[in-house]
Amino acid sequence: MNCDELKTQLESYLDGELTLSDKRDVEEHLNDCTGCTQAFDALRFVQTQVRESDYKKVPASLKLNIQNQLRDVTGEQTRRAGWFTWLGVGGGGMAAGALATWAIMSFVLFSPLHNQFADSIIESHISALMVDHATDVKTSDSHTVKPWFNGRVDFSPPVKDLHAEGFELLGGRLDYLQGKTVSALVYKRRAHIINAFVFKSEDATSLTTPTLMQRHGYNLVYWSKDGLEFWLVSDLNKKEISQLAQLFIKT
Repeated sequence: MNCDELKTQLESYLDGELTLSDKRDVEEHLNDCTGCTQAFDALRFVQTQVRESDYKKVPASLKLNIQNQLRDVTGEQTRRAGWFTWLGVGGGGMAAGALATWAIMSFVLFSPLHNQFADSIIESHISALMVDHATDVKTSDSHTVKPWFNGRVDFSPPVKDLHAEGFELLGGRLDYLQGKTVSALVYKRRAHIINAFVFKSEDATSLTTPTLMQRHGYNLVYWSKDGLEFWLVSDLNKKEISQLAQLFIKT
């Protein structure tokens, strides 16, 4: 395992989500690499501080502001792979200011409350598949799915016909997550089912840069736009689920 491979595994290692084989590979690399060990120690410190802290929901406008500032400093998109460069992986050291900013981003994007909501989305995704109730309205016609939500939710979810791009619309359903009534749009990519959850945002500021996270073997992408929040969840690979997110944002 090299440093680039390690940085994709380190958070899962801290959360105890790796297989025994992957866990052994991470530990062997940490034993041999001083730079990655320093990054690991910094990440573990931040995670401990977050878990032991009392915190309130952070508005999406603050997330966007921090992301923009990070891009101004680094010239890169805010993503986990970039953070490890600032923490010292690959050389260059770690400035105190960069660590403080990284700690804020970890708090905003990967707080326990955020992960708890992600877990609820995964549970809903799995439950719908287990009981064979992925859709309340089963059709590939977006002009049928969209009006079906009228009167069932107090917003109009954007229903995209993305068949030409390789994402087949299967239909939609109502769901209830963390006290929110949400619309779930269901797509299929080969044998993979993707649930796209849409609900009203508590913050009017758009956060149109999709954020990818992994939980329990599932990939999730979330963003906000036009007063709505979006979450995609599937066992589909990261590249293709991110492609679906971009199609939602751009079309």
